[in-house]
Amino acid sequence: MKKLLILLSFLSLTLNGKEPWDFREETIYFVMTDRFVDGDPKNNDIYGDEYIPGNLKYYQGGDFKGLIENLDHIKDMGFSAIWITPPVMQAPGRYQNFDKSYDAAGYHGYWAWDLSRVDPHLESPLASYADLIREVHKKGLKIIQDVVVNHGHGGYVNPSVKWYDRKGLIYGLGNSFDYENDKHNWFNHKGPAIADLLDFNEDNPETAKWLIEIYKKWQNMGVDAFRIDTVIWMKKEFWKRFTKEIHKNKKDFFLFGEVWTNDDYDLLSSYTKLSSGDPMNSSMSVLDMPGSSMGTWGRLEKVFKGGDYSQVDEVLKNDSKYRDATYLVTFLDNHDKPRFNAPKWDGSPATVEQYTDALNYYFTIRGIPCVYYGTEIMMSGGNDPDNRKMMGIEGIKSAKSSPLYSLIKRLNALRRSSIALQKGKQYKLTSSKDKYSFIRRYKDEEVFVFLNKSNSNADFNPELKRGYYLDIYSGEKFEIKNKKNFTLTVYPHSLRVLKKVED
Repeated sequence: MKKLLILLSFLSLTLNGKEPWDFREETIYFVMTDRFVDGDPKNNDIYGDEYIPGNLKYYQGGDFKGLIENLDHIKDMGFSAIWITPPVMQAPGRYQNFDKSYDAAGYHGYWAWDLSRVDPHLESPLASYADLIREVHKKGLKIIQDVVVNHGHGGYVNPSVKWYDRKGLIYGLGNSFDYENDKHNWFNHKGPAIADLLDFNEDNPETAKWLIEIYKKWQNMGVDAFRIDTVIWMKKEFWKRFTKEIHKNKKDFFLFGEVWTNDDYDLLSSYTKLSSGDPMNSSMSVLDMPGSSMGTWGRLEKVFKGGDYSQVDEVLKNDSKYRDATYLVTFLDNHDKPRFNAPKWDGSPATVEQYTDALNYYFTIRGIPCVYYGTEIMMSGGNDPDNRKMMGIEGIKSAKSSPLYSLIKRLNALRRSSIALQKGKQYKLTSSKDKYSFIRRYKDEEVFVFLNKSNSNADFNPELKRGYYLDIYSGEKFEIKNKKNFTLTVYPHSLRVLKKVED
């Protein structure tokens, strides 16, 4: 294993310096900051009613200090970019809606109170957001900030809530705007809106300018990319302006958005074509929602739990609709639906083998792989908030003995060793229930990927040119003397990635 990782590291070094960098070279670890590690207990219960250990609808204590102190856990698995949930200041304490049917706190960052300030639950002495960005960069990693441009916090507030008298207020860049007394026309009152969240009026040029300036401020702090929440809830005219201004403010800044659909490829792909130019400096990419395996919702969950690879073809056949499908951010699961390993009442459990098959796929297909925190320990989780459990130091310690930890480490090294796996277009070779094969090709490099998700050996008969091939995953070498008579055996729940080499 150690020799193989050294070989993959050497192959990776041969790539660096030859190719202009873009975000396709990265792999992403998505962490919900409040659910990672509690580095500073002093910032847990600032308002006195928002921190309830064990109640996953409330703050659990994770913060930047805990993240900084455990960056090596993420780096050691081979990830090169960290996506954090929105760090902006949330409503000051517990939220309960007017009819008392829902209560929670803004631990997740998606209910902004002040869009231009950092939430105090996340920062500590010597562990500010600026410190986190600096420490991430010192480790040679990139940082992705989750941003919410569409809305602020909830406005349908019960009088028992401490901040009830300020329930319509939103702050940013030293200004405040009141939904209840909207003299500036700052908000959308006509709908549609998500739940009771205070919805910004992007048709107002001043509101649009304010939002853009806020996110330029965060951009200028040194973050490397934005993941954009709830894209579909704002008009494309606004996103054209927003993406243009953000790209103008900083070169080679990656943007990818959430467009919530698993079957409308025309809608999803349209956001990748808001303007012309290369995807790093124009428009945005998107999360590959149809290609996920989120519990009960992801189209590919069934594929890796005993189904047929034909469902993969149903997703990939739409790749031509995107500006460039190699910039899609691919993922197994995330914080919005049950985890891939879900309790039976909210989905279905997953085995090590099923995880292995799925991760083998996500790390070799086109796109930028993203892994949700806790995957390395097969963390289980049903619907929100059960899919947002605390990782903690104990979870990090236990990860070292998890088979998925070592698998992810090996797959990250594999992907980093091949520019074709990072940036290459994908061309299908064969597909059957448990066997799948394809080519990834970029400029003068191509690799041949063979996946086997069955419980027994699988034989492939690819017609490859005569010569020598290296399996860059296992380190095994093959000589092909007759391209029509070559049989390649792939072990159960494994893969091979062949690259033509000199003798």
